[in-house]
Amino acid sequence: MLVVICGSSTISAVSSMNSMADKVTNYFYNGDGKYTNQSIYSDIKDKAEIAQNLVNLSKNYVNGNDSHIKEITKAVNDISSEKSVKKLYALTTTLDANVLWLLTELGNTALNVTDSEMLVKLQSQYRSETNTINSSNYNTLARQYDDEVSGFPGDIFKLFAHKVEYFE
Repeated sequence: MLVVICGSSTISAVSSMNSMADKVTNYFYNGDGKYTNQSIYSDIKDKAEIAQNLVNLSKNYVNGNDSHIKEITKAVNDISSEKSVKKLYALTTTLDANVLWLLTELGNTALNVTDSEMLVKLQSQYRSETNTINSSNYNTLARQYDDEVSGFPGDIFKLFAHKVEYFE
């Protein structure tokens, strides 16, 4: 009888932990449910699209074989298929560093009027997406999950429960 009670308690605890982990993961990929396309994941994909538009804009001004352009293109392509939160963070960090370089290069280049206006627009959009991602509550939810399941017996149950990654 004791084995049945312990087994039932373990299943219930792991199920509860999985439910909390799924809530955190769902927040990353789908947002809080209040707005359509308002998730960290959709913001990252939007940011990658803007970065690709910056690369397209730069074709008349920057060597396409430059390592920064290649890094942006690789990050954009990898973001479209990556699902790991930690890897998406690393790709976003790489993207940011190389886009910053590209924005500096384009800012120091004499662009035609149309391209100059487009650069201002894309730069503004890119920064907006960056601010949206940085102000998310995802890591707070992930920490709450970790706090909730830490200690005994949570540490034991975590062996069987879903994992949560931080976006940092």
